[in-house]
Amino acid sequence: MMPLLTKYAIPLILSHICIALIFALPESSLWLSYDRGAVASGELWRFFTPNFVHLGLTHTFLNLAGLWFTMFLFIHLLNFKDWLSWFLILFIANIVGLHLWVPELHNYVGMSGALYGLIAAAAAAELRLGVKLSGLLLLIVGVKIFAPQIFGVESSYNEWLGGNVIEEAHVIGFIEGIILGLTWPKGRLLKPKSILANQNTEDAP
Repeated sequence: MMPLLTKYAIPLILSHICIALIFALPESSLWLSYDRGAVASGELWRFFTPNFVHLGLTHTFLNLAGLWFTMFLFIHLLNFKDWLSWFLILFIANIVGLHLWVPELHNYVGMSGALYGLIAAAAAAELRLGVKLSGLLLLIVGVKIFAPQIFGVESSYNEWLGGNVIEEAHVIGFIEGIILGLTWPKGRLLKPKSILANQNTEDAP
């Protein structure tokens, strides 16, 4: 049990934080969300903390489901310290990206942008290690993310989530994730053991 808890320590800790903050709404969102005016006033922690707060219960559990799916799929790709580095980089980079490239955005909560970055980074890294199915996953996720931008398809989740889906966060996170996955030192990537890698092995003649 302990090795398993250690292995999944990061998503476990994040899950507990996010669930706890549900019960502190709306105060938690007030103090931790991205707020352009507050950032301009020097509240720089808001470049990191928006990942932990959400619109409500549905939004929280949807993000946590994505977190656990990604970690279950790619947990063997990195050691604990490198996973921690990836989370820190993507959590901060996504909010900074929104701040710089979406000037009309004044408020934001959630970790979906960083999660798209995480799955993109992991898939791109595994593609470098020869896992072809990870490239297919990267393509599928990319189509899902860019469809609203290219074809003008509006998200159907707004009413369900209780707020607007910020598609730009997904695009920014996805691009940042690809860059991270392609530039991370290959020597620090571990032997691929994901479901996608195993499938590649099974399909090999």
